[in-house]
Amino acid sequence: MNVPALSESETTTITPDVSGGKWSFVAAALLALIYFVTSILIARRRLFWYDEIYTVVLSRLPDLGSIWRVLAHGGDSMPPTYYMLVRAFGRLPVPFEVSARLPSALAMTIGMLVTFDCARRLTDGLHGLIAFAVLSCSILPYYGYEARPYALYFMFASMALWLWLGESDTSKLSALLFGIVIFLGVAVHYYVVLCLVPYTAWEVWNWRTRRGPSSRLVAGFVAVLCAGTLFSTQILAMHRVLSPASWGPATMASLAAIYDDFFPYALFPLIGIMILVALADPRKKDAATDAMQPSEQLCWFFAFIPLAGYVLAKIGTNAFYNRYFIGLLPGIAVAFSCLLWRQLKSSRWISVAALLLFAVLGLGRQFDLVRHPAHVRPLARKTEPERMNEVLSLEDKIPATQSIVIPSGEILSLEAHYYAKHPERYVFLLARRAIGPDPQALLTSGDNRPIRHWTVEELVAHAREATLINPSQETIEALERAGYKITSHFDGELEVVRAE
Repeated sequence: MNVPALSESETTTITPDVSGGKWSFVAAALLALIYFVTSILIARRRLFWYDEIYTVVLSRLPDLGSIWRVLAHGGDSMPPTYYMLVRAFGRLPVPFEVSARLPSALAMTIGMLVTFDCARRLTDGLHGLIAFAVLSCSILPYYGYEARPYALYFMFASMALWLWLGESDTSKLSALLFGIVIFLGVAVHYYVVLCLVPYTAWEVWNWRTRRGPSSRLVAGFVAVLCAGTLFSTQILAMHRVLSPASWGPATMASLAAIYDDFFPYALFPLIGIMILVALADPRKKDAATDAMQPSEQLCWFFAFIPLAGYVLAKIGTNAFYNRYFIGLLPGIAVAFSCLLWRQLKSSRWISVAALLLFAVLGLGRQFDLVRHPAHVRPLARKTEPERMNEVLSLEDKIPATQSIVIPSGEILSLEAHYYAKHPERYVFLLARRAIGPDPQALLTSGDNRPIRHWTVEELVAHAREATLINPSQETIEALERAGYKITSHFDGELEVVRAE
């Protein structure tokens, strides 16, 4: 093959310090256990928010065929496999807030350990732990207590990297396993296809004349093709229903903010490391040690994933948000640990300091959220918990004879309905331009609570029996044209409207 086999290249040019390997395994296992347990504790005390409720209601449909059919109508943007997994965990005898998030907590823990081992094999135990600690200062821990598939996305990305850095690319077993991991990744989140970007870019960069792609890369693309074929109905429905109205379109501003979004707590440790490196005078290193090896080079190519996602969003998906590219984290964490190992061999104490900085920040944040789970905010909707609590408190203030009308598609709609004391009082108002039933209506079956829908015309007919929450200006105008007098006031952030 034209591309150098990483395992062969590394054994001739890199001599990782494997002494003390046992203690690093023990430390990594202890950290992983801490993050797993704390994620469960946070999950247990945190209410679901809008995206998670979609996960819950889809997983509680009557059977697997119902899940498949709802997604074939564009009911949500994730593959059916993920909801089937949550459905299986939902049978555990624990609160649903825990069981629905348990796959994420497990996946995050496994992925962190796999990333640690990737870095450890290329460097040593200390720098493997640095890779682990870097992950703890990213947005990753948040997805360890959220019922969405991003932690699984991260886990499969880390597994793919581990396999790639392992056996030679001539190994048929390595290629088969790499393909299986990519297939399973796409089966939980379609954007896992972007995890092939760094491997493709690396092989192109190291191209040799008259040679083709490696067997692992071929296996990865075959896996994507197989997964795309299997879920083609759902993918086409998602593109037709969800893409035109995506809340996260690709912009240059959102692309530029990606890396800051991924490492919200990393600024201080990075500044600290830079100061320590300057004090240590790392110029004593020899040239051979300074040379970047193919493995580290490959990991830095993971930084191209958001750029590829931006292009993909512009071409067709119209969906661009930082979590869609969480597969970059294993590569960046390993690349950073390799960089420190390569540059600071004569100043090992700086690496120790870097480990402590990242570990303390990550653990500090995690333990703070265990104590104060109310501090957890949906990354895309920072004020959502307060808004949902305001709606639930309004339920007791509105006369029992009144229906509570919320615009369909409003973030609050499913949240309030899911946790309401009297869900039968809630009505989802369809927009005038709707040509069919609300896609949320497909979720009303199985163990899920029934959802009532009104058109604007039905609202006009029952206006005196309704209290509206955050109605659109178009809805208010329709009521005024029908002769109603509109009164409104604000309860916190919510506009409460009555028609008389």
